[in-house]
Amino acid sequence: MKKSFFKTSLILAILFLMMPGCLNIWFTTDIHPDGSIGKTIVIEGDSAEIVDVHLALMKEPGWKKEWTKIEGDKNNPNGSTEDNKDKFKLTLSREFKSVQELNKSMNPADTNVFTIRTNSTLHRKFRWFFTRFVYEETILNANPFKKLNYHDFLSEEEVRLICMTDEAREADPKYDSVIYKQTDKRYEEYLFRSMYEDFYERLLPILNEDKSLTLTVQELDNKKETIYHFLIDSTKGDSPEAILDGFGKVLQNPAIEVIKSKYINRFDGFSRKLAFYLESSDDSYKFNIRMPGLLLSTNSNKIEGSATNWEVTFDDFFFRDYTMTAESRMVNTWAFILAGLILLAAMAGLYSVARRKR
Repeated sequence: MKKSFFKTSLILAILFLMMPGCLNIWFTTDIHPDGSIGKTIVIEGDSAEIVDVHLALMKEPGWKKEWTKIEGDKNNPNGSTEDNKDKFKLTLSREFKSVQELNKSMNPADTNVFTIRTNSTLHRKFRWFFTRFVYEETILNANPFKKLNYHDFLSEEEVRLICMTDEAREADPKYDSVIYKQTDKRYEEYLFRSMYEDFYERLLPILNEDKSLTLTVQELDNKKETIYHFLIDSTKGDSPEAILDGFGKVLQNPAIEVIKSKYINRFDGFSRKLAFYLESSDDSYKFNIRMPGLLLSTNSNKIEGSATNWEVTFDDFFFRDYTMTAESRMVNTWAFILAGLILLAAMAGLYSVARRKR
């Protein structure tokens, strides 16, 4: 039997950090000396899930796409079904003339598109013999349910712990397993109430617009909390129809069936938000930034030469933006050569003047 819409969300929200992601996604950014940027995105997993990944650029022309089949380990008799299943890898790559052009692709202007969004800045600071590069890439807040403020449920310290992996959290000196259970409950409450509020607010305009309905806004408001708890405990399914069925069982009003038949499309936005949340929260995200020249600083704790790496979970950018920074310095060889030529010319001039004075 399918679990409640809210309980399904609960299980995913709590457990996705402990389980392998549905998709593994690698974002690689190459900063070039002239300010142009190369972007490569590798998505690994089931082919159908790759096609439906929540990245707006999947439908955007200009990206080079290359599919690769990854053979499962069929020779391993002890392997799981997942181990023996063929997977696929999609590699997308594109060169951008500027960071502004990159942002148009990675952060589309249409705010109705539910997608993982990044917004970047790049500053080149010319210092004659050296050029400094300062790059920031921000994963924008991806919480699709923003009717409620998470600060009303959780402290910043609690959010910090939620965003950690289980291993890192348990090693944190401020972690207390008993107290964290209460944090988890309030996190669940925030998620459920935010989703419910989004759905509920889509219902109110329908009641205000269609005066033939036998249900009033006041009658609905009087049962709001009762409906919420019924959905948590009893509703089977996560479709708008199933959720409205839950409303109907509490309200016992024929208007709900009318709304299902005439206005079900008014909840399409909710369905898109829910699908984005459930699917994106189950994926694994890795970011790699490669800078020109010598890496000077970064907020990453994983560095390989001039490349920096981040392993990010959905929680890291669920509550707020998540920013990755890197700064490097590149030697301007031409400036040294030019300075050398100027110095030689100056020395030659001085030598010529000295000879004439003899």
